[in-house]
Amino acid sequence: MAEELRYIMFSDEEFLFGIESYRRMNPDFLPNGHLDKWAAGKNGSLNFTMTLKGGSTKNVVSFTVEATQVTEILVRFCIENNIPIPRAGKKVVRTQDGKLALRISLNADESVLAYEELEAL
Repeated sequence: MAEELRYIMFSDEEFLFGIESYRRMNPDFLPNGHLDKWAAGKNGSLNFTMTLKGGSTKNVVSFTVEATQVTEILVRFCIENNIPIPRAGKKVVRTQDGKLALRISLNADESVLAYEELEAL
């Protein structure tokens, strides 16, 4: 059977657009504020640093977003930008060349996927 393994790479701008899109669909995802920076965490999670303004005060807070939500953010970006992705594909977030990547595997050999998982660690 044919196997498909696809990577979709996201620029920082595309990722930020995906976050804003995801926020519209999930208002409780992150508080309103300016996203200052993000960095890859462990096991596909991301660490966000945000500046929240309340009146004349500013607070800098940090959040960790789990890998499943990061995957949902990238899928939301693809949906809103008409990038076709297979519904049945296994979707995993990776960082590659300093960018976020959505890896989608369809009918892929599990031993190949397991090897790639080990390489990513």
